[in-house]
Amino acid sequence: MCETLIRLKIALVLLVLISLGAIHEVYAVQSCQCVAFRMDDIQDYWLDDVQIGTISEFQYKDANLTVGIIGNYFGHDQKIVGFISNSLKSDSPKLVVANHGWNHEHFDTFSRDEQSALIHNTNQKILDTLGILPNIFIAPYNAINNDTLISLFNNNMVYLSSNETQDKPPYKLSDTSFFRLPETAKIGDLNKKGTEWVELDNNQTYAAVLASMVKYGFAVVLLHPQDYANKHPGFVYDNVLNQTQIHELDLLIDKIRNDGFKLVSLDDIPKNVHYDTKYPKWLDKDFEWLTQEKITDTEMINTIKYLQNNGIIATGLVDAKYPLHENIRATYFWIGESADSDNQYISNLSSAWDEDWIHHYGGVDDPKNRNNYMPSKFTPKENPFYFALPYNDFNDDGTRRAGASSVVYWAGEKQWNDSESMLKNRWIEITKGDTTAYAQWEDTGPFVYDDSAYVFGDAQPSNDVNHNAGLDVSPAVKDYLSLLHGKNIVSWRFVDFNDVPDGPWKDIITTSQVFHFEH
Repeated sequence: MCETLIRLKIALVLLVLISLGAIHEVYAVQSCQCVAFRMDDIQDYWLDDVQIGTISEFQYKDANLTVGIIGNYFGHDQKIVGFISNSLKSDSPKLVVANHGWNHEHFDTFSRDEQSALIHNTNQKILDTLGILPNIFIAPYNAINNDTLISLFNNNMVYLSSNETQDKPPYKLSDTSFFRLPETAKIGDLNKKGTEWVELDNNQTYAAVLASMVKYGFAVVLLHPQDYANKHPGFVYDNVLNQTQIHELDLLIDKIRNDGFKLVSLDDIPKNVHYDTKYPKWLDKDFEWLTQEKITDTEMINTIKYLQNNGIIATGLVDAKYPLHENIRATYFWIGESADSDNQYISNLSSAWDEDWIHHYGGVDDPKNRNNYMPSKFTPKENPFYFALPYNDFNDDGTRRAGASSVVYWAGEKQWNDSESMLKNRWIEITKGDTTAYAQWEDTGPFVYDDSAYVFGDAQPSNDVNHNAGLDVSPAVKDYLSLLHGKNIVSWRFVDFNDVPDGPWKDIITTSQVFHFEH
């Protein structure tokens, strides 16, 4: 009790000093504000019902998952192979496969050439079985050395996941071609005597997630099939899903989402870097105490929440430059869409800013005939990831709309000439569940063209057609987000081009400005 009181007094003194500006030293951490779940030990004929049931729960929760496959133990059990193969066909939620060794061996006991061969063999096995060549390596037993890194480079691997002990920080999330993303929280582990496998409750895992988010800007949660199986003494497991543990998983996912964090696959962590998180150096002592079990998970959670609420550390979406529009009904449209009852007999042969839109795009952006995210009959000349919002900075007669310069966030960036739109080609981030796409502004609508209170404010869309639709997206965006029949609830916000991560939306970027035929 005495030691606890001393720690609390020290923490209170530090908080007072910080509030007075007496302590300035902080860590600045590049952050994605996202969490990846990593499920190890995927293999044939071992708890395959539990493996399938656990992965299915992530699908039910619309949460992305990365699974580590043991190469030499995979490929013959059609129950698990067929299930994973079918799951890979869906983009939402996303299932990503990773290389988890050939025989689940300690890689640091092998030579460089042997390690390279083991990695190659598993990659080839997964390619032959599932038609996918992994670029993520999950180190069995977290055991790595310098030869492991060189072997990964030689096999064109891009991501390594070990743990914080074997692979020490810092962990760069940008300006590198190789990413180290260790496990920072876990669902279960061996007990201290090494005699039983035990689970942590969702609060313990959640505390580690929060600590990792503050320290590194991301968290990787490790789980195993045995975490979700019924257990008996002596490492004996039934191939039956433990519903109590599944409920704990659901609670953990809900807590993470309620904090505003995204659930992503391992390889998507570096693709979501937008924010910088700063936290005081003294908080490292609390992280150390949590690891040593000198403070409880509840104390850790309360400390971080207190610091967040008082602006001492910033996590979540509070650092976003533009406001987030939530619970927006999205519909879809396409370049060259003819007028019919679905679109109130308004065609999309031209756009608000381009009277020859089809020609400049390269053809009709047919939503039924696609080549990945592009039309199948031609390569577009402009970005297939486009959208429409219900505001136009021009009137129908081509003059600047009154008040546009006062409502558009970036109106003061430059001097705009009379024939230049302040809106065309700007970017937004669109999120459905845990999947996010980016797109450029190329038209106005749906159905309303002067709704500044919604587009540049916090009002709901004024449009009352199609269930108050407030956003129109292209076929590429629809497919990427898996929008059902083009109608779904999404969130969106403006982003500057420098904050747009790499992705298919950057393969072709639209730069054209307003075009009108000479009359």
